[in-house]
Amino acid sequence: MNNNYLQKWRSTRSLMRSVLVRIMLAAALVVGGLTALAYTFIYNETQSRMLDNHGDWIVERAHNDSLIFELAQENLARFSQEFLRLYTSDVVVDEETFWSYYQRGHDGAVRLRREFYDGLYADDGLYYSGVTSFIGNNQPVDDPELRRRLVLSLRLLAQLGPAMVNRFENVHVTYPENAIALYAPGTPWGLEAEPDLPMNELGVIRAMQQSENPERLPGWSGLYFDATAQEWALTYQVPLDLDGRHLINPSHDISLTDLMERLVSDTPEGAYNLIFRPDGYLIAHPAEPASDRRWVGQMSLETIDDTELTGLYHRINDATGGRPGERTLLHYPEMDAWLAVSELTGPQWWFISVYPDALLRQAAHQAATAVLVSGLILMALLIGIIVYIIQRDAAIPLAQLSRAAESVADGDYDAVAEGRISLPRGLRNEVGLLARTFHGMTINIRDAQSTLEKVVAERTEALESANKSLRELSLLDGLLGIHNRRAFDRDLKSVFEQSSRGVGEFYLMMVDVDEFKLFNDTYGHARGDEVLKQIAASIAGSIRRDDRVYRYGGEELAVIFNPLGSEPPAQAAKRVLAGVAQLAIPFPESAHGRVTISAGLARGHTGCVNADELVTEADRHLYAAKRAGRNRLISELV
Repeated sequence: MNNNYLQKWRSTRSLMRSVLVRIMLAAALVVGGLTALAYTFIYNETQSRMLDNHGDWIVERAHNDSLIFELAQENLARFSQEFLRLYTSDVVVDEETFWSYYQRGHDGAVRLRREFYDGLYADDGLYYSGVTSFIGNNQPVDDPELRRRLVLSLRLLAQLGPAMVNRFENVHVTYPENAIALYAPGTPWGLEAEPDLPMNELGVIRAMQQSENPERLPGWSGLYFDATAQEWALTYQVPLDLDGRHLINPSHDISLTDLMERLVSDTPEGAYNLIFRPDGYLIAHPAEPASDRRWVGQMSLETIDDTELTGLYHRINDATGGRPGERTLLHYPEMDAWLAVSELTGPQWWFISVYPDALLRQAAHQAATAVLVSGLILMALLIGIIVYIIQRDAAIPLAQLSRAAESVADGDYDAVAEGRISLPRGLRNEVGLLARTFHGMTINIRDAQSTLEKVVAERTEALESANKSLRELSLLDGLLGIHNRRAFDRDLKSVFEQSSRGVGEFYLMMVDVDEFKLFNDTYGHARGDEVLKQIAASIAGSIRRDDRVYRYGGEELAVIFNPLGSEPPAQAAKRVLAGVAQLAIPFPESAHGRVTISAGLARGHTGCVNADELVTEADRHLYAAKRAGRNRLISELV
């Protein structure tokens, strides 16, 4: 026996050596394959994640840079709305009122009085400051309607201007006539304009004329450099018409110097930004040809001497149909770069960020290499640990388990269960768990036979009890606690079949709460549910021991009267109505002043074709009771 055990132990050690060699060979193959897969996956995933992050950045950046344009649109929409409200009101501006605002100068031009710029509480109750207005000397002012538009515009500028210029240079109103009104603190433009300046013939203002803009669309001017203010700006204006008549053009001059500065300074490392107009004009670029900032915004594709830059525009235009939307990611092989594009709300400019492929490849390679090295180190460590544990905790314990398995195979369960064969149950690993489980298994097999039949019997009894409880619950109404429609259909079928075989007769009463919908509408469904519970309890207490009440549906109940007993069913049915009446539930809206029920009673007998016919007959009596004034029982017996 000892020689056989020694031989098996040596065989087990030889087996473990073979297993270890195979594990190391397999690990080397797996590591090599996983290394290649991991490197490729992480490389691609890192590139994809960086591009996705760059796309999110361009969306957020475009959103933030669009806020100034959206605010301009909101301001002018409100100004237009308020102007129309004033214009269509009964506010009167007579000639005397007009000249209390304006005066004609020696040069023939009509200008707003100086004190409206310096600061003045006017007769209209408004405070004016920073407001100027100018009417060219070639524009007559004898039209009352024009004078009214001018004064209403001035009043609106005084009211809304101070709040609207917190982010803007000014608010101004131009007209189809040669006139302008401005709120521009610090710039008395209307007081200094040349008297013969033809403003309504200038390009920006002329673009709002009905002949130039028949679609009546808001207009965004091109980007320009204000040499006086040393700022980049553009003008946004909205034509306002009423019944086909051109009234005014409210507008903002929007400073974009901060946006131009952020174009260069706020950009991901290694990337750069630029802006194109949808029609191909270069708005801004951080390097040549845009170093002369005065000319940025006026460079069309024909004047840009850079094939990569013009190709970039065509790549975006061709791929998006000229509408890149909120976010577009494109690869541009000619520049070996990715393009992230987002539209700026308002002028619909294309905000473009150019991200070189080299940066993506470098970052992806670094991430993949770091993961690869970490994986190799971890794999080597794991193999070392596995070898150590197998050598220490597997060889001898497996030989013991082998001997115990042979004993069990021979049918000697007691040798293992009683501990005559040693098992490594003290090990705190899988082998120890296996040994403890193996030992417990032999004990369980020995003891299981005696307890199996008892367990099966107990569980069978518990299951039958649970099924019985479920069957009972399925036949009760959850709200009223009486039997439900399912129980009614079952019991009605049963008594009907007995009656058809001549065993006996029975009676069916259909009950309905009078004007219950009105009650619910008046007092609420919660109160209605309480009333139904009271009525159901009253009927259950009024019927005989062998009778049964059901909830047929909604506020309709049913009672099956068994013919047994000395009291006639009709008498029991009347007692049901009397019991409900004794509840005296107030219902002033009812003709009876309290909650009542109506009922129809029908007799089940061998002449009935089916149970549904009996229900129909009882319903017919019930509806007759309703028509007869409610609060009554109708039957051929009554």
